[in-house]
Formats: sequence, C-alpha cells, structure tokens
Amino acid sequence: MSQNVAPTRGERRREITRRKLLDAGRALIGERGVAGLRIQEITELADVALGSFYNYFPAKEDLVEAVVAESLSSLAAATLPAEWDDADPAEVVAAANMRFVQLAGEDPEFARLVVNLVHADDLFLAATYPYARTALERGIDAGRFVVADIEVALTAIIGAALALIRELLAGRHKPGAELAFAGLVLASLGLNPREAAEVAAKAADRLQG
Repeated sequence: MSQNVAPTRGERRREITRRKLLDAGRALIGERGVAGLRIQEITELADVALGSFYNYFPAKEDLVEAVVAESLSSLAAATLPAEWDDADPAEVVAAANMRFVQLAGEDPEFARLVVNLVHADDLFLAATYPYARTALERGIDAGRFVVADIEVALTAIIGAALALIRELLAGRHKPGAELAFAGLVLASLGLNPREAAEVAAKAADRLQG
C-alpha cells in the first residue's frame, strides 16, 4: 500500500523559492504586462539570486505560462463554489461558461495574455478540464444532460469558450454573446433551446446578484 511521503527540507525550500518567483512574476505582469517583464526584476522582487531563476524556469515565457495556468485554475475553481452545490447543474454550467467568456470584457489585458500564449489552448484546457468535467458529471447524474461522449463534449465546450474569448477581444461580437453561448452549450447538452435560454438567463441574473 502506497503512503504519502512528506517533502524533504530541500523540496520545501525549492517550493518556497518557486512560489516567490511566481508571485513576483504575477505582480510585475499586473503592473507592466509581459512585454516589460525582465528576469532580473522578477528575481529582485522575489529576493532570489538571478542565476537561481533558471533552476525553476528555463525562460521567462515558462514563468508567464505558469502564472497564467495558476490564474486560470483559480478562476475555474471559483466556478464551482460551495454555495452553488444545491443549484440546478444546468445553471452551474451556464454560469461557469459565462464567467470565463466575460474575461474578454472584464479583464481584457489578462484575456489577451491568455489567448496570445504559444500554448494557450493546452493551458486553457488543462486549467478548466477538472472543474468542467465535475460540472458535466453532476448534470448527467441528475438527469439534466444527455451526453454521448463526455470527453468530446468537454473538448468542444472548452475549445469554443476560448475561441469566443478571442472573437470578443477582436470586436467581432456584440455585448451579450456570453449569454447566447451559455444557452448554446446547454442546448448541446440536451436541454431544449427554450429551456436552455431560460436557464442561462437565470444564471446570468444570479451572477449579477
């Protein structure tokens, strides 16, 4: 039987240093964006030796991707708050999709950072997948969704959300696109179009409340 092994002192110190670098990188990205980010400034703010940076990240871009991945994971986790545990699973899925798509309007700088990363699609999928799968499984178990292949459904929904964020940043959709998207997602999961639109509108009201 496998047992959890406590991290060694060295491993704990490495994790603390990595955490300092990530926090410093996040703060500097928020101040000046990626273009103005310098490794020396990151290490100075983190109080870490300049040469030590490369023990944790091969290049600046790797730290940026790690910061974005953490931010996306935190946002994804927030889409399934405890207070929504008793809510209609369809409403939860609608709200989660709207929260992500609204990034384009609420935090366009971060949204642009996400979509312009080399591995944007992989990062977005990895960060949102566990929470999206949980939300879909709840809906399936409750009889709200009819899904022939959950993996295909997740790939399609997550990929479409990222694509819509890109389109919104490019100004190709009118306000309210996130509501229409949430309704389309629910319809693809088995709700009739009218109910899908009603549930999406209810989720939008709850988010605003």
